[in-house]
Amino acid sequence: MKITQMRYFSTACHLGSITKAAETLYISQPGITTSIKALEEEIGIPLLYRSKKFVNPTPEGDLFLKRCDAILENIDNLVEDFQHLSENHQSISVGIPPMIGYFLFPQIFSQFNKKHPEIHIKVREAGSETAKSMVKKGELELAIITMGENELPALNSQYLGETQLMYCVDSQHRLADKTAIDMKDIDKDPLILFSMGYYHQQVLRNRFLRDHITPNILFNSNQVMTIKGFVRNAIANAFLLPQVIEEKDGIIMIPFKDPMKLNVAVIWRKDAFITKEADSFINFVSSRFKH
Repeated sequence: MKITQMRYFSTACHLGSITKAAETLYISQPGITTSIKALEEEIGIPLLYRSKKFVNPTPEGDLFLKRCDAILENIDNLVEDFQHLSENHQSISVGIPPMIGYFLFPQIFSQFNKKHPEIHIKVREAGSETAKSMVKKGELELAIITMGENELPALNSQYLGETQLMYCVDSQHRLADKTAIDMKDIDKDPLILFSMGYYHQQVLRNRFLRDHITPNILFNSNQVMTIKGFVRNAIANAFLLPQVIEEKDGIIMIPFKDPMKLNVAVIWRKDAFITKEADSFINFVSSRFKH
């Protein structure tokens, strides 16, 4: 059971609508629906009565809601208390796209925190293009993004490594046994893609145009778990980085014969003063990517 699942459920109950909850939390509607269903499956009890427009808690759901709200209130109070404490700590603001954040947080951020407990990292989840714009405006000090080979105007960048987009399908898909494919092999496969503001979406659009492909886009979501759920259940296929796919996902990754390569880099403004905290973070992330 995850805190996000509890928050999604609580918000949906209080607003009486999955749609309104999605708008309030800035989360995709399928993402909230999938999360609540997973919560119900975990505890083995239906928590909601569902209609086309409204949701209401079941009797068991109403009991769960009361306990859930109490827990969320305690968590919010805890976060608020320690945010006040952290105001005296040195901090840096870092933007990071969901896919990079998915595999970076467990591998790098916790390690950095252990080495530099005095530095508080304020993370903002945003697509590479959005994060790049925020760094330019001074809304973020740093961002870890995917980008091409060209230098970025008004920004410094430290190359971290290279990755590529993979075509991700369920294990029974007709292409699952292929070692590599062309874009034309996708045919009219239903797709779930990230929303705008992501560099890899530009890469995809360019490849679709180059190969004269009209993609069959069924859904857009910025939630990695939601996208993987759609792929795993053979609802739609996706273009993801190999680092976000785990063996337990049951998802097949297929490379392209003409790879769609992406560079991963940390960026900051050329005209901005780099604090020692930000410099420590850049150096630490760079060293970790070399391993």
